[in-house]
Amino acid sequence: MGLCSLAGCIFATMIVLDNPMALFEFELANVEDIVPWETSDGPSLNWFALTDGRFWMPVGDQVLSEYSDEIMAHWMTTVRTADYQIAAFARRMLGSAAAGAARLPERLERLASNWKRLCELREESDTADDDEASDLGYTAWNWLGERSPWASYLVANPRFHFVRVGDELRIHWDNRDRVVDGFPVWTAQFGVYAMPVESFVDECRDFARRLLREMDARIEAIEAGAVNARAALDAHALRQQHETWLTEFASYFNEYQPDIPWYDAERALEAIAKKRGLTF
Repeated sequence: MGLCSLAGCIFATMIVLDNPMALFEFELANVEDIVPWETSDGPSLNWFALTDGRFWMPVGDQVLSEYSDEIMAHWMTTVRTADYQIAAFARRMLGSAAAGAARLPERLERLASNWKRLCELREESDTADDDEASDLGYTAWNWLGERSPWASYLVANPRFHFVRVGDELRIHWDNRDRVVDGFPVWTAQFGVYAMPVESFVDECRDFARRLLREMDARIEAIEAGAVNARAALDAHALRQQHETWLTEFASYFNEYQPDIPWYDAERALEAIAKKRGLTF
């Protein structure tokens, strides 16, 4: 399925999902609880800051971005799921959507369907000890990076990928090395969750809609004077920022084009496989 020029149709049709638990779950913090950013003009709360909240992803019987009991006790916190600006999570997740939903060339799809083999090749790249090998690894794996939401603002950020195999969208995760002071950070350690590609795209659209809808309601409350914040709020500026974010979210669903040509990626993977004595 092509992502059409979804920039024009992402918000055109409301999708009602059968699953009551969305793939991308979030909860916005109360405005009065959000700590303003300190600027040269004093405390400030813009649209992005007002999306502060908690984010998590139910994937079958596991939950991505959910902290383990061990790390919660170590950090002496009751916060169970990742907490940051939800707009930042949306930017990463939606930014990987078009790539994740796009078909892979036959050889790369075959590799993606064999996660064990893919991991073996990645290990060979990760042990690169010179610039030439590092460049080779970048060329070989940039396509996977485009499908990997990277939440660098989280401690030991969870590692997972959106990869299409046939008409399935597979979410692979491996957080076994995400450890702080000897404690596993995330409950979801290793696994895979599959869903129809169209359902994945619908989930991404739905995530964008829900966040924009909740932020629209938040701005309406600010305009009505029904919100007590820790900084002065400019409702007009927030409206302008809201439109900018709507445009940005829609842009993530344009037709996908890989940064590295597929031919170059395949040649690099062949070279890495040869070093390991593997076939690709």
